[in-house]
Amino acid sequence: MLRLFTPVAIVCDHTMTEEASALRGMLESFRLRVDFYRFVQKPQVFDFFAQPRNYAYTIILCHGGGGTPEDMALRLDVVDQASGDYENEEDWDSVIVELTPDKITEHVQNREGTLIAISCGTGRQPLAEAFLKSGYRSYIGPTEGYVDTVSGLVFAVNFFYNLMTRERDYGRDYATTTYTEQEAVKEAAKLDPDFHYGPKLFRCYTKKE
Repeated sequence: MLRLFTPVAIVCDHTMTEEASALRGMLESFRLRVDFYRFVQKPQVFDFFAQPRNYAYTIILCHGGGGTPEDMALRLDVVDQASGDYENEEDWDSVIVELTPDKITEHVQNREGTLIAISCGTGRQPLAEAFLKSGYRSYIGPTEGYVDTVSGLVFAVNFFYNLMTRERDYGRDYATTTYTEQEAVKEAAKLDPDFHYGPKLFRCYTKKE
């Protein structure tokens, strides 16, 4: 169960700003404390994942893909400085930062809490294992190569809605059920069961003690 004002991070690139902003509004309406990170430059991606950050949940919205354990990745559309001089106003180009399992192992460190990826194909085991080894307690993402973005938002909102059943009624004890994280994932995944690319694709991986 989540408490009111628990810190949550939402991170995205410019391709998912609208969806990330919508999710932020919903989570803030649940009275969670949401910090918003929009990655613009390549170094920002690696800085975020290298520095310790005290978030119970981190949600990343971007694109994903890759068909093999080696090339499956979270893909972030940012810019980078070709000359390496980040004070230079010229020579900026669009690049895709691919967080493959190997790059996650190399660059993602000192993590804690749970990471939720709303990105195509990011709930597959090689990616999950890499993020868990980086320190995350749990990892949640869709298991197939394509997931509907709106379905991903619906899943995330329902997941947090279930985690906060007791907190949302402000002590009035209206809620009769509480959910663990695993139970909240299973409940949120039940939405729209007939849609192949919908919430049912999301799976939760947990660190083995």
